[in-house]
Amino acid sequence: MSVSTAPIPIVMMTGFLGSGKTTLLNALLRHNDMNGTAVLVNEIGAIGIDHDLVIGATDDILLLEGDCLCCQPQGSLSAGVSRLLALDPSPNRIVMETSGAANPFPVLETLIQHPAASSEFAFPRVITVLDSVSGLESLSRYAEARFQLGAADMVVISKTDLSNPSTQTAIQKAAARINPVANYVDGRVVGLPEKFLEMLGQPNDFSGSGLQKSKQQEGHIHGENEFETVGIKFDGRLEVAKVQEWIDQVLETYGNNLLRIKGILSLHGYDKPAILQCVRDIVYPIETLETKAMELGKNSIVAIGWDMHPELIREFLDNLAVLATQNLPKHQAKL
Repeated sequence: MSVSTAPIPIVMMTGFLGSGKTTLLNALLRHNDMNGTAVLVNEIGAIGIDHDLVIGATDDILLLEGDCLCCQPQGSLSAGVSRLLALDPSPNRIVMETSGAANPFPVLETLIQHPAASSEFAFPRVITVLDSVSGLESLSRYAEARFQLGAADMVVISKTDLSNPSTQTAIQKAAARINPVANYVDGRVVGLPEKFLEMLGQPNDFSGSGLQKSKQQEGHIHGENEFETVGIKFDGRLEVAKVQEWIDQVLETYGNNLLRIKGILSLHGYDKPAILQCVRDIVYPIETLETKAMELGKNSIVAIGWDMHPELIREFLDNLAVLATQNLPKHQAKL
């Protein structure tokens, strides 16, 4: 009988062309606590170059070349992940660097449909590198840059030593309109590898102040009705079957326009908070929090929509909250 081990953290590192992904990856890999990291590098073009720029290139670095990950057959990515999972000894974590032209959402879909998802590796985290020099132009001109930012759990602002304070302020405001719930850090900050490792050990940061911020900053960029991020908090506990019915109804109605749903929920029958993750119309198996990030009876959930009015998103989130308040005495119900 095999010994059960914790799922391996897997991180997608994305960001638009020239944003500094490989520079960040090297900075992370130099840290002693990043030993045992397997790396998958994706490039566009017939000749791969970027993987040779990654420090310590060994058999634990795998190159996928020819097309960006979001356009490759699913088998190419799945086979690459399977090869890294089969390393002996097993990697402590996997970092996947996408091409600068990749849309991360199809990549996430492929990953969470992998046969080893949830059993061998955890739900992927997304780190997006945002260039503080040319990032504003990239966000306004290229949908890929906006998708990369919208998918992020952590945003690393790069090249802040080369941009002026007014530009940095402008790009932070623009980024927050697309993704108000990500964790934003300066790429020059001392201790960035520690922040990265800390992120891997914690649930996605959508249970605290960032969620409150998302209520106030539902919006879009450049006058286009594109990304809408809406989040709510509510008390109560939910029946698993009711949550499943709610998910089925929401995905059936809005599936093509929903990029992601992520939440920490209190479920009947669970003695720990449960993590809900959906990417488009794919629902990831429920996991429980080993750390006490939220007490039972508390819930938070965020939805990221594409070409959807925020009131539509808020309506279906509020419908979930109603299911929980039905299980509380009236004086305890709260949205």
